[in-house]
Formats: sequence, C-alpha cells, structure tokens
Amino acid sequence: MQKEIIIIGDIELGGGTLTDDFISDKTLAQLIRTLARRKHPVDLVLNGDTFDFLKCPFISGNTRSYPRHITKEISLAKLELIHTAHELVFQALKEFVKKKENRLHFVIGNHDHDLFFSAVQQKIREYLGRKKNISFRLQYQYKEVYAEHGQQYDFLNKIKPKQPFHLYGGKQILNIPWLSFGLISNFMVLKEEHPFLERINPLPQVFSHHQAIVKKLSWQSMKYLLLSVLYFPIRHYYDPTYNFPKELLREVYRRIKKVHWEIDTIVEKFKWKRRRLIRKKQVLVLGHIHERYVEEKDGRVIIHPSTWRDEYLLDDKTRLLRPNPKRYVRVEMADDDSLCWELVEVPPRAGTFHFDDVVKDEVGFIRKAAEQEGFTVRF
Repeated sequence: MQKEIIIIGDIELGGGTLTDDFISDKTLAQLIRTLARRKHPVDLVLNGDTFDFLKCPFISGNTRSYPRHITKEISLAKLELIHTAHELVFQALKEFVKKKENRLHFVIGNHDHDLFFSAVQQKIREYLGRKKNISFRLQYQYKEVYAEHGQQYDFLNKIKPKQPFHLYGGKQILNIPWLSFGLISNFMVLKEEHPFLERINPLPQVFSHHQAIVKKLSWQSMKYLLLSVLYFPIRHYYDPTYNFPKELLREVYRRIKKVHWEIDTIVEKFKWKRRRLIRKKQVLVLGHIHERYVEEKDGRVIIHPSTWRDEYLLDDKTRLLRPNPKRYVRVEMADDDSLCWELVEVPPRAGTFHFDDVVKDEVGFIRKAAEQEGFTVRF
C-alpha cells in the first residue's frame, strides 16, 4: 500500500461547557492511536469544524461571553479551553504526528474560522509537538482524492477566505459570516438554556413536539433580523461585524417564516461550481451537513460521512432518541495509484433516551450521555 487516507469531518471539539457537543473522546482517540501504529504512511484529514470555536465561550476571570470582535487573544483563550476539555484527543494526535511519514491536515470550516490566525496554528503545533507534517488549508487533495468542508456552498455560512480578517479598533478581528455573528451574539443564550435540543434531528419534528422553543427561536430571530436591518447599521456604522449583507434578507426571512434552521443540501451546488474538478477526481468528500450521503456515478463518489458530535435521531411515533453512529472515509492508495474506498461506521456508546424525559432535564441527560461515552464533563 502506498498510502492510507482517513477523512473525518465535523468533530466540533468544544470548551467542555454546556455548549460543547463532543463527548466521544475515547472512541476518537482510540481510532487516531490505531492510525499512528500503521506501518505505512497515513494522511489524516480533519475535514472542517474540527474545533467548535463558534460555540465555545470566552472566559475571563468569572465572566463568560461570546464576543463579536474575535482577536487572536480570544481565539487562543478558547483553544486553551478546548485543549483542556479534550486533552485525550490532542494526545492521540500528538502520537500520530510523531511519525514523520504521517500527515495531519486541518481543513478550515465555518466553526473553526479561528484557524486563519497564524498564532492559533502555531499553538496547535506546540500542543502536538510537531511543525513540518501539520497543515492548515481550505481543501485537501492527493491524486484522485479531494476533500473540503463545504460551507462555501451554503448561502448563509459561506466564508471569505481571501478576506479572513477585519481591521477594527486597531486590531485584527475575524471576518466570520453574518449568520455566525448572529449565533454568537444572539442565540448562544438559547443554546445554554436548551443545550440538548440542538443535538436532536430532524429539527421540524423537534419543533412539532416542543412549541415553546419554536416561539423563542422565532421571536429571537425576527428581533435580530429587524435590528440587523434597521438599527445596527446606524448605531454601529463603523463596526464591520454589524454590516448586513442585503442579499441575505430574502433567504433569512424565508427561513424565519418557515422555521427552517437546518442546513440545505450543498451537493447540487458543489457539483455545478466544481464540475471541472469533479471530472478529475474519483473520491470527493464534503462535511458541513450532519447526515450520511453517498452518491456514486460514472466511476466517482461524493460522500458526506456525517458528524462526530453527539447527535440523536427522534422517532416521531415513539418519541425515542437514538444516538447517531460516527462515520469516516477510508481510502487505500496502491502503488500503481489505484484506490479503493469505504465509509466506516463506528457505533455509538450512548444509549437511547426518551424525548419527554430529556426536555424536563436537558443538563442531566447531557451528563448521562457523557458518562455513557466515558467523558468527564467540566461544567
């Protein structure tokens, strides 16, 4: 075998707080350590949203907040929280990159936009004890294998890679999408109030069984939209984080009206915009969408392996919550450059819960799920 390529997306390592949805440290660390012991070279591609900087709070003293103006100091403070909460995963990655032939690729997603900061990249290299075989990029390519996160095909979460920063108040701050600014400044309060509900899919069924959250979400959304259009551009005229992209108005209004907060499919847009690239590749992997998707056609395959964060599928009839399995893409490259691929499924350790019980005690069931996965919560 010439090389093995492992592609894992949407891990979303958080800061160990109520807004941290990743609890499978033991399972992921075990997989990475297994890869580290391979005799052949391995490319480990963490395909975007490896870290959930977006929902990780900034803690200064006894104050916890979600600042709009994200400087490198704030990103580094969040990274320290993430490292402390998920040290087991970092230790496994450190073991993996010790082997010079192995390569670790961090693909930048919309939840870990902070990876554009060179200081954040440097700190991660320090944590892992290596420099040369760790990279940070927007895409991964090796011969006929291609991977990217996929936020560039999502209208509301598209980032600006050529302009990742704003200069404001004499400091460099992140230029994240407008929807992300809305999340950290307006909706994280709801996330902290209902930390488990956001782990449940599909959202329309969740909303049908929990009208209270629908009212809260709709009210908060409409309020934030009106402020963004009518008030913030005047009140914060010189603040680039409050600039409302007018082309988004119709789409945001449509989603609020239909209570539609799930990410739309991105495959069709990807196939249109990257059609020339697709013709040259055999295996193409996207993230961003937290569901399994495999499309094989004309000798090539497009894959969404799904997410590694803690998520559940709601059975509309029984109201039972069943944990989703974790998945990753494995590609074997032969010496003659031929390849074979598989979508590997890792069964969850967490058990089945009842929706009504979870609604009554969301924090309690977050603790229970973490215990089943062998993860120690810190909040």
